[in-house]
Amino acid sequence: MRRSWKLSILPFSALFLLAAGASWQGKTIDQWTEQDAKQVLAGSPWVKHVMPGLLPKLSEDQLRSGGKMGGGEGLGAEALNPNLFTGAGQAPGKHGPRPSLVNTLEVRWESAEAVRAAEVKSHAQDAPDLQSGVYAIAVYDVPGLDVNDRSLAYDLKQQAILKRDGKKESRAIHVDVLPQGGGLCTVIYSFPRSQKSEITAQDKRVTFSALIGRLSLAQYFYTAEMEVGGKLEL
Repeated sequence: MRRSWKLSILPFSALFLLAAGASWQGKTIDQWTEQDAKQVLAGSPWVKHVMPGLLPKLSEDQLRSGGKMGGGEGLGAEALNPNLFTGAGQAPGKHGPRPSLVNTLEVRWESAEAVRAAEVKSHAQDAPDLQSGVYAIAVYDVPGLDVNDRSLAYDLKQQAILKRDGKKESRAIHVDVLPQGGGLCTVIYSFPRSQKSEITAQDKRVTFSALIGRLSLAQYFYTAEMEVGGKLEL
């Protein structure tokens, strides 16, 4: 599945709207306009933009002990160039081909009804399909993934967690990797959504963290901000 849809608003317009206050706030989801939906996807409690850390390059022995034989650099090889993390980057909310510079990765709480509705109302043509009964978090604009690598999804799944303060962490149970075009991918992480792992308003802060090859990222989500009409949207 390819993700080619882009927001039609200009960067300056997006920044102005965010600075002026979000028009979707104070409305129910069914009252959102297309512009409200675009604001939600450009930046909101469910949509964050994260500068990933770049971990040191592994030695030959470390690669072998991790199951990567033959001197390959492993997962995320194209992301090893530090120049990928400097420069102007792309306008907020836009996905797909861009220059060889990556400022941030977009982390989106994809399973939230607020996000799914915003994708529909903003006419996203290829919002990712999700498993039912899970918490799903999507990471957009990931460089350097070999979608033909059969072990890719398993490797990514092993390195992703959701953590609630004071409670046992949840590990990813499924991963999908979707090409975006331009050498970038969207990675969809699914986490268990059961009585034992349920996230409630009492879980004031939830941390998503993942390793993608040498890219390390972590993002806080605050449940008090992720409500619409008094209902927690996850």
